[in-house]
Amino acid sequence: MESLVTAENYLTIAEETIALSSIVDLSRAVEQCKEMVLESPECSEERKWLVRRLIELRLRLQEVKEQEKDCPSPNYNEVRVVLGHHFIIQSQPAPTTKYHCDRCCGVIWSVVHSWYQCVDCKYSCHVKCLAQVCRLCAHVKASENPTYIIDICPELGLSAQAYRCAECKAHITFTFPKGLSCFGRPFTSENSWIEPRLCDYDGRYYCPTCHWNSTAVIPSRVVHNWDFDERRVCRASKQLLRLMEKRPVLNLQQLNPRLFGFVEELSVVKKIREDILIMKKYFVSCKSAIESRLLWQLQERQHFVENVDSFSLQDLIDVHSGELLQYLEKVQAVFIKHIKEDCRLCYGRGFVCELCDDDEVIFPFDSATAICQKCCAVFHRNCWTKKNHHCPRCIRIQKRASLRRDSTSNEENFSS
Repeated sequence: MESLVTAENYLTIAEETIALSSIVDLSRAVEQCKEMVLESPECSEERKWLVRRLIELRLRLQEVKEQEKDCPSPNYNEVRVVLGHHFIIQSQPAPTTKYHCDRCCGVIWSVVHSWYQCVDCKYSCHVKCLAQVCRLCAHVKASENPTYIIDICPELGLSAQAYRCAECKAHITFTFPKGLSCFGRPFTSENSWIEPRLCDYDGRYYCPTCHWNSTAVIPSRVVHNWDFDERRVCRASKQLLRLMEKRPVLNLQQLNPRLFGFVEELSVVKKIREDILIMKKYFVSCKSAIESRLLWQLQERQHFVENVDSFSLQDLIDVHSGELLQYLEKVQAVFIKHIKEDCRLCYGRGFVCELCDDDEVIFPFDSATAICQKCCAVFHRNCWTKKNHHCPRCIRIQKRASLRRDSTSNEENFSS
């Protein structure tokens, strides 16, 4: 909650200074922001947001100085930094794509209008609406705090928002009797209020300008309920979820370990990922595997060769659709073929079960094998169960260690 509070303070400061255009006003705003930075606690979230605002003010001041020095008309060719957005002017028409302004909801006629778009979060707006932008860049949120809200629709109610839109601060309320406001007075242009729309992701209410009834899969509902139905979210949440979709920030083992027992496909995917991590140990020391870049087959999901527990939202969506399981089975088949058939070096690192007379070479990623957790020796699962998990290799290691200790003790006694 602390990051949300500081973000709101940051937006409040931005709203007061976003429309500044003169060098005098911007210089005064820079000095005021400097004082606020010095007054804020060291290493705090508040100072971090204030420093960010100070950088934006200085960049804007520099732009205004260059514009007044070089030419009287605005220079739109450079990047405009507003609330973490990096806006670039879009002058080329886009005949196949229809854009809407994220600030005023109006259509952007790219053939006749010049408009801005953020290179990071794809926030789009008219040139005239640039000074009214009040939404923090979703890329900044994703970079500063790359986590999801795990509580399902953490709604607090309109009273917690002072009956204002969580983004633009417009007055919002639910429908009242026809012709009357919430205070019993007739609606006019001065006291008219707007019906709120709930964002199912962050649980806050927004006005129709900031909430277009866009839909998205909600991470918290997937983690807790395995529910992939799309629900209505605000524009800010829609952009954030799109940017976070492929980031492996969901640790299901910590968030909901029971999910692996409930969803069979998910448990199979986890087992394949465990096998891939075992195969990785073969590939990192195999010249042939390095030259053929076998592990690059998972470059789109690099976290699969780093750990077992991390999933992205897109991973879970693909598990639900069945695409991820098919993809991993193909990759696993290629990896097994290299180890067991194509590479003699990798095949030579296999094991022979010491608990039976079978000479078959087995590997730790085979389905019918068991691994000793102490020495990593591999046995047939049935043999391992019959011997009550007693590892002969561990017994030999313990005997050698005991003989070594006895020998050292005898030498010490002899020398003394």
